[in-house]
Amino acid sequence: MTQTARRIGRSFLLIALLAAGCALAPDWAAIGQQAASLRAGCESQFASGIIKTHLAAERCANGPILDLYGKAGWPDMDVLNAYLAKREAIAAQWDRKAITPEEVRAQLAQATVDQNSELQHRAADRATSRAALRANMPVICTRTGASLICQ
Repeated sequence: MTQTARRIGRSFLLIALLAAGCALAPDWAAIGQQAASLRAGCESQFASGIIKTHLAAERCANGPILDLYGKAGWPDMDVLNAYLAKREAIAAQWDRKAITPEEVRAQLAQATVDQNSELQHRAADRATSRAALRANMPVICTRTGASLICQ
C-alpha cells in the first residue's frame, strides 16, 4: 500500500472515529478501510499504466468512495465531496506540471488537515447539541425503598 493510500486510510479512520458516537452506526472503520482499498486499487492501475493521468486515478477512486460513504449514511457528505474535489484539483495541477511532487504532497496533506478540522468542528457541534438536549430533558425520580431511580 502506498504512503498516500495509508494516509487516506488514516484520514478515513479518523472520520470513522469521529462518527462512532451512535451504537447503531455503520462500521466506519471498515468503511474507511474499504475506501483506502478503492484508492489503492486506482493508484495501482495508475502505476501500471492502465490509468494514464493523476486526475484519472483520483476520479477512479472518488466516485466509488462517495458512493460507499453515501450508501452508509455518512452525515458530512459535503465535507467529503469538497475534500475529494480538492484532491482532483491538485491532481489536475500535477498532470499539467504546474506543481512539483513535493508541492502535491504538501497540498494533499493540507487538504487532509482541512477536512479533519472541519469534521472535528462538526463532531464537537453535534456533541454540544446532544448535551444541550439532554440538559433540557425533564428528569423524573422515584424512590423505591432506599434507592432513588432517576430517568
